[in-house]
Amino acid sequence: RWLSLDICGLLCLSFSFSIHVFSLLASAFTLIAHHALAQVLYGALYVPFALLALWSLYAASTTNPGAVPMGARPIPANLAAESDSIVTERDPNRGGMRRRRGIRRCRKCNDNYKPAR
Repeated sequence: RWLSLDICGLLCLSFSFSIHVFSLLASAFTLIAHHALAQVLYGALYVPFALLALWSLYAASTTNPGAVPMGARPIPANLAAESDSIVTERDPNRGGMRRRRGIRRCRKCNDNYKPAR
């Protein structure tokens, strides 16, 4: 599993989790405490979706957002889309941007393949 230990991210994650839990508890014990039909609908509809939202929050916060593994190679040209092979780069002669065809490479991580966005 993956988890970013950034203080701002952990603070936002704990805030989001506490809001979800607070909404579950406040609506169960305060808003619908004395209505039997409301409690049944709450248990059948709201609680499962709230638990799915909590699970989604957990899964999103512990999943790597898409780092390219070291040594990754591009898809063969016959399987790649046409837009994957077009690279935009700065043209020093004209001061603007120009497009060229080719494989994108990452300058920071030993010239590894950089997949299309």
